[in-house]
Amino acid sequence: METCLLGYEHAATVIEIAAWANDLIGKEVPGYPAYRVVKVIQFQILPGQSGYDAMILVDVVEKPVESDHVAIRKEDIMEIEELTSSIPEPPLGETTLGE
Repeated sequence: METCLLGYEHAATVIEIAAWANDLIGKEVPGYPAYRVVKVIQFQILPGQSGYDAMILVDVVEKPVESDHVAIRKEDIMEIEELTSSIPEPPLGETTLGE
């Protein structure tokens, strides 16, 4: 797990900042699409001229690389083989598909 420092500027209220920070959890890190926010660790709110700014420290993890392959456990393979072995084979010359 890694950490990332994020900023939020010109919020009208601290509730706006809190909603933004809470909404980050489980989502892509802004500006870093390869990472996902796990939790907010710490934050600091700074009053500004037209509202509030915030610095938020978050824990992030790297997203797994997407793949077209599906991992099948040995137990799953054994179950599939057991289920499909009970299906009778069609007689020679016949098919199970509509022609």
